[in-house]
Amino acid sequence: MTLEQLKYLQAIVEYGSFRAAANVVFRSQSSLSISIQKLEQELGIKLFARNNYRPELTAEGKAIYTKSQELLNKSNDLKNLAEHLASGFEAELRLAISGILPIEPILKVLNTLDDTYPETRMNISVENLSGTIERLLDDDVDIALTDSLDPDAHLEILELTRVDFVSVVPSQSGWANKADVLTEQDLEHETMIVVRDTSHHSERISKGILEGAPQWVVNDFSTKQRIICSGKGWGRMPLHLVVDDIQQGRLALLTSPDFQSFKAHVYLVRKKNRPIGKVEGKLWQALQDITW
Repeated sequence: MTLEQLKYLQAIVEYGSFRAAANVVFRSQSSLSISIQKLEQELGIKLFARNNYRPELTAEGKAIYTKSQELLNKSNDLKNLAEHLASGFEAELRLAISGILPIEPILKVLNTLDDTYPETRMNISVENLSGTIERLLDDDVDIALTDSLDPDAHLEILELTRVDFVSVVPSQSGWANKADVLTEQDLEHETMIVVRDTSHHSERISKGILEGAPQWVVNDFSTKQRIICSGKGWGRMPLHLVVDDIQQGRLALLTSPDFQSFKAHVYLVRKKNRPIGKVEGKLWQALQDITW
C-alpha cells in the first residue's frame, strides 16, 4: 500500500469516476484501475462495487477510505513541516515569561504568530525571579521576558515594560482598617505569602520580603492571590492581578509609607552571536510592539 494508491482512492471518491480521477492525478484510466486492483489484492477486500454506473465504496471500502484520510492528512502535515523547515523557519520556538507579567498581551502576539506559522511549535514556560534568565543562559529557551537581570555583554537586552507592585491584606483582616498607618513592625509576626524563585542552580533571590516574618512559599502569583483572598496572610502583588479584588472588596490596599507601591522592570532578552530564526525575529519585534 502506497500513499499514491490512497490518493487515487481519494480522487475516485471525490470526483465520482475512474475517468475523472485519472485526469486529476495525471494518470491513464487503465493504470489507475490497475493500481486500485493491486491495492484490493493486497488488502484482501473489494473497495468498490463496480456493477453500478458510478463506482461506489463497499462497506469495507468506506472503512478503509475513512482511515486513509487520516493518513493522507498526516502526510500533508509532514510535507508542510518539511517545506517550513527548508524555508528557514524553526520547528520550535521557546519562550520564558516572568510570572509578574500580564499574559493576555503576550498570548495575542503568540496567537497571531501561530496563525502565520502554524508549523512552528510554541514552548512556553512561566518562571519567577531568576528562573527566567536561568532558562535563557542554560539554552532552554530562545527568548526571556525577565524581571531579574544583571548586565551581560553576551546578551541583547531591551526594557519591555514596568509592572506596578502593591501590598495587600485580606479585607476581613484587622489590618485592613489600618491600611494607611501600618508599619513593617506591625506585620513582622503576620504570615507573608511568598512566591518561590524557580531557578535551579543560580543563586535564588527574593524581592520585597519582610525579613523575619513567618512565610508560606508558593509556586506562582495566582496561588498567592487566592490564599490572601481566602483570609490568610499578606503579600506584595502585581497590581494588575489584584485590581479587581481590591475594587470588589476582597483585598485591602496598604497605603502607609512603609508599604508604598513600586515598579519592577521587565526586560526582553536573548543571546547575542547566534543564528536568529525567521519566526524568532518576528516574535522579538512583536513583543517590543506590545502596548501593555
